[in-house]
Amino acid sequence: MFALTSRTRVLGLLLLAIATAIVLAACGRTAEPETIVQTVLVDRPVTERVVETVIVTEQLPGQRVVETVVIERPVTERVVETVIVREQVPGQRVVETVVVEKQLPGERVVETVVVERVVIATAAPELPPTPTAVPAERPAPDSKNPRGELVFATSAVSGSVGTGFNAGGLCCLSKSLGVTETLWRPTNEDSASALIAESWELASDALSATVNIRRDVPFHTHHGNFGDLTADDVVWSFNDTNPNTSEELGSGTISITDGSGSWAGFLGNVPLEKVDDYTVKIGWPAFDPRWQTWFFGQDGLTASIVSKRAFDEEGRDWNTDNIVGSGPFMLTEWVRGDRVVVEAVASHWRKTPQVKKITQLAVPDEAVRQAMLRTGEADIADIGLRNIPAMQRNGMTTATPGVANMWSMMFAGNLWEEFHPTTGEKLEINTVVHDIPWIGNPGIARAPRDNNPPGMTDMEQARLVRLAMSVAIDRDKVNEVVFGGLGWPVYNSYFDINNPNWNDKWKVDYDPQRAEQLLDQAGYPRGSDGIRFEAPMYSWELHRSWSGIGDAVAAFWEDIGIKVEVLHYAYSVWRPTLVSKSATAPYIDGCAVGCRAASPWDWPRESQASALARGGKSNSIEIPFITETFQKVSAEPDRMKRIELNNGLADYLHEWVTSAGTVAEPLRITLNPNALSWPMERGLRIRFNSPENIEIK
Repeated sequence: MFALTSRTRVLGLLLLAIATAIVLAACGRTAEPETIVQTVLVDRPVTERVVETVIVTEQLPGQRVVETVVIERPVTERVVETVIVREQVPGQRVVETVVVEKQLPGERVVETVVVERVVIATAAPELPPTPTAVPAERPAPDSKNPRGELVFATSAVSGSVGTGFNAGGLCCLSKSLGVTETLWRPTNEDSASALIAESWELASDALSATVNIRRDVPFHTHHGNFGDLTADDVVWSFNDTNPNTSEELGSGTISITDGSGSWAGFLGNVPLEKVDDYTVKIGWPAFDPRWQTWFFGQDGLTASIVSKRAFDEEGRDWNTDNIVGSGPFMLTEWVRGDRVVVEAVASHWRKTPQVKKITQLAVPDEAVRQAMLRTGEADIADIGLRNIPAMQRNGMTTATPGVANMWSMMFAGNLWEEFHPTTGEKLEINTVVHDIPWIGNPGIARAPRDNNPPGMTDMEQARLVRLAMSVAIDRDKVNEVVFGGLGWPVYNSYFDINNPNWNDKWKVDYDPQRAEQLLDQAGYPRGSDGIRFEAPMYSWELHRSWSGIGDAVAAFWEDIGIKVEVLHYAYSVWRPTLVSKSATAPYIDGCAVGCRAASPWDWPRESQASALARGGKSNSIEIPFITETFQKVSAEPDRMKRIELNNGLADYLHEWVTSAGTVAEPLRITLNPNALSWPMERGLRIRFNSPENIEIK
């Protein structure tokens, strides 16, 4: 369990205040002052003067807490300590007074901690827009599926959902469909609620954590008994995830799991270690406040805990088609690109689902998905935001974990780092072998630069081009066309406009005339055919909303004289160019780590635009300033200083435009209320979670 120190005592009190404030906010009322008494054991020498530092990070939007409490006192004094928690949930601020009564100095004594909590109302920040409920014009149909057996029509079924080891690409669906679990999960009470982790302690130098995991958690599969989950499975799963260590494990491939470059940047070359059968040690080169939520959380990056024994006994090929997890559902069928079927686990260790079976079908045509809902053939469906009101008129409802994706045009190929930030190794740069208008050459690789205007560096020329391509985008129009106005503009790829820390100086106004002037200034005038230069653009497969964003952006770029070839093909073809850092085309993508719309402002961002991601997938962008800021923010214990550092990053990105934000997409799914309701937990990333919470009608 936790060490009973002054640090963890105050930390525990602050986290208790967070949970209380969240519950009060949910109830919509102001709490009366309350008193909580907690008794702990401490050891203090008689002559010691104590400086206590408490680090509490912002885990969910609106949860703002004090990071550093400095208390300096002779240990023999009776003191009154005041801790101010600035804002824990929107509209609430908590003031805590802690009274510490000391007994005999220099001996093992008992401290009684009394907390008087007063909740004070403050102005709530502006919330992201959500679809307004539209009155039903006709009732929803009865489901055509057996009660408790749900059909989920989705735009696509992940091509890697059935890969039972992380190096082979285990992806989002295994956790969001409840097949696998990880150490923590976000809930409505806490963004790092214990899941497989039972207790944990952060080392005093903040460079490692020791985690005790739950006992008696069995793996589930129809294909045999693979025993209970142990530390061996945790260590193997996450070492297999990290591309710096996965190749050594015998899985036969370097990790291509979601965010593999982010894992490389976070863990470096530090493998997880087994302490005993139910204890693991996790180490990292530098502390990252997202370690529980983003890296080892159920709604963060998608790697999770799978059975090492299944891999050892059944081998790579079998585990490519099967998942052996500990979640409340087990995988029973997977047909690549067509369907995934999961069935409830009887007497699950945590929660046995009401629903018996969920069949997720790939239905690329949205009109067909809508028809399946209207006829009762499907009970759940991915429906584009602009079509949700029409489905509500047909009696449907929606559910959401409260998250949104921020989509941007990434200017791939801008590799400005010469040496690896942790190993010092000289990096191979292969994206500037010839001049590309949006790619700047800082002088670390050869490339022809004979088209620069007099006195203008290649870096400045490319910056002007990227800026022109950004100001040419009418973000409000993209939002209207693609999302029916239910999203909102993204001006800076890594920072959301709805966060209270947003500053309008980072806004990018739509100004096609200015864009034309910038391109003229950069030395790219229109030719006799009206074309300045050609630009390929990767925009994912045609059935995704991202494809619509790419097509809309391409139209705006065509308006300023850029001839755009939009590439719609499978991401599996595009991804290797991001891993090899050879991609040079702008492409539509979301900020990968720590900067979804729900991400706290002080989180580190964005390691996939850094050479820290070498060895895994990135944006094929490597910027020294992003690397330096990421490392500083990760290691900084003071939240306000982390915010200041990220404000500096926002300034830098606004000036250099390494990517151009487009529009944010709030994530929702559409349900037939005659078949089910789905109360989800508060999320961080994925469109749906906690299928074990589904209530059958």
